[in-house]
Amino acid sequence: MIRKALVFFLVATPLVAQQAPARPDPVAAAARAEAARVAQEARLESLRDAQAARADAQAARADARAETRAAQGFGPAAMPMIAPFAVAAPRLNVNVNPAIGSFGSGYGVGQGAASAAYNYDYNYNYTYNYTYSTGAPQGWAPQDPADSLYRQAQQSMSRGDYRRAASLFKELPGKHPNSVYAGDALYWQAFSLYRIGGTAELQEALSVLDARKSKYPAGRNVRGDADPALATRIAGVLSARGLGSNDLVKRALTEGSGTCDTEDQSVRAEALSALRQTDPEEALAQSKKILGRKDECSVQLRRSALWLIANKKDAAATATLVSVAKNDPSLELRSEAAGFLGSIGTDEALSALEELVKADDERVQRAAVRALTTHSSPRARIAMRALIENNGANEQLRITAVDAYNSDRSTLDDATWLRSIYPKIDSPRIKARVVSTVSRIGGEQNEQWLMSLAKNEDESIEVRQNALNYVARTVEIGALNKFYDGVSARPLREEIIRTLGDRKEPQATDKLIEIARSGTDPQVRRSAINTLTRKAAKDPRTNKLLLDILSGESPEKKP
Repeated sequence: MIRKALVFFLVATPLVAQQAPARPDPVAAAARAEAARVAQEARLESLRDAQAARADAQAARADARAETRAAQGFGPAAMPMIAPFAVAAPRLNVNVNPAIGSFGSGYGVGQGAASAAYNYDYNYNYTYNYTYSTGAPQGWAPQDPADSLYRQAQQSMSRGDYRRAASLFKELPGKHPNSVYAGDALYWQAFSLYRIGGTAELQEALSVLDARKSKYPAGRNVRGDADPALATRIAGVLSARGLGSNDLVKRALTEGSGTCDTEDQSVRAEALSALRQTDPEEALAQSKKILGRKDECSVQLRRSALWLIANKKDAAATATLVSVAKNDPSLELRSEAAGFLGSIGTDEALSALEELVKADDERVQRAAVRALTTHSSPRARIAMRALIENNGANEQLRITAVDAYNSDRSTLDDATWLRSIYPKIDSPRIKARVVSTVSRIGGEQNEQWLMSLAKNEDESIEVRQNALNYVARTVEIGALNKFYDGVSARPLREEIIRTLGDRKEPQATDKLIEIARSGTDPQVRRSAINTLTRKAAKDPRTNKLLLDILSGESPEKKP
């Protein structure tokens, strides 16, 4: 009996211990509450900073994309204007090489069927890629009974085996009329037949597209990059082959009169490229005619013509660029034309840019501002300085002008001027951009100015932190450590701690250990500890510091 009681006691005791509620530790609870409060405060502070940073970064990215678009440096030796098309399923690419600058943009024609990208680098090499998807998308419904058959057809198309692809696409809706692929299969069957290109195949393709409209009316769109002008293009070829009286052909031509044939536009762009090689003067004449068009569909072709004319840099080219910059319905083309004017060092181009700064669209205004910063005339530089100093002018335009100054384009006089106008500017965003620009220009005087700005307690914390961010990476480590000792604002201290984590000098690690050991702000001490673990985790002093902190030894006992 005693033995049973003892066994019960031994078994039950841990269970009772587990069930007994732990007595709350008021000190630990208070510490946790304080830590939570500090962490929440830090999160809110970081959130506010991040939101402001994202807003400025978004504006900076938009300006940077457009700024590089306007960089000068193109000349006759930099062409050929448009390299030949590289035609290979599933994409068409047009490479254009007038040397201009560096930006990226996209342009789509029709219903998502085409896109264009303009890519530059700072060696002034320009590539224009015009892409149009010419293949069926990969299968997207693995549970569909027709999935395997669709994938076979899609793979045949991707290999350029259009006859087999047409046969497989034709087979699919017959075997699986309720498949999610059925409507798509009919479209890609017609597309494959069009790629084969025989008259019989084109007639069949047009019939397939007509049947598809009745079987799969509006609302069942083709998945992927379907070309809304396919039926019109097929009908156009058949009409040219003497079948224009056919009812299907006539109906397709009538119904498709408002669609944009992007393939035709790309072929015309290549024809313009070829004409430039065989007859440059006629190519210029044709380019002027093309730029007279105002329809949305011809934007890509007009852009090719614009590049060709801009390379001439004569009086006639200037007049054409001015006309496009003021009147073209495409804001992208207007902006690009304004950018080209910056590389034409004539009074006419300069006057046009000064007028375009007052245009009715901000994108065109910004392009004109950037072009003015690249113009060789002293008058352009004076105009830009006046814009930046004008506190009543559009803030974004002023930012664009400030951002145009960089180490390649700026002089010591520019840096001196930027530093001198800083106190006169009333916009915090523009002030921040001036600080950023001065840091990009670099030099000892600019670094000294940035450090003095970081020390100036009359400036906002944001401005001081921004200036410190730029200068702390290069300033002498002793001066940086001394600056930490003299600053009281937490954001500035944490900025220095982050920089000390990146600096290689032994004094940087020494300072982090000192801050973590004897600092009086727990959040700053935690930042120093985290930075040390990333920077000097293998340093024995780091491990000893952590053990000392854990043991609770007071800072006064440590050297």
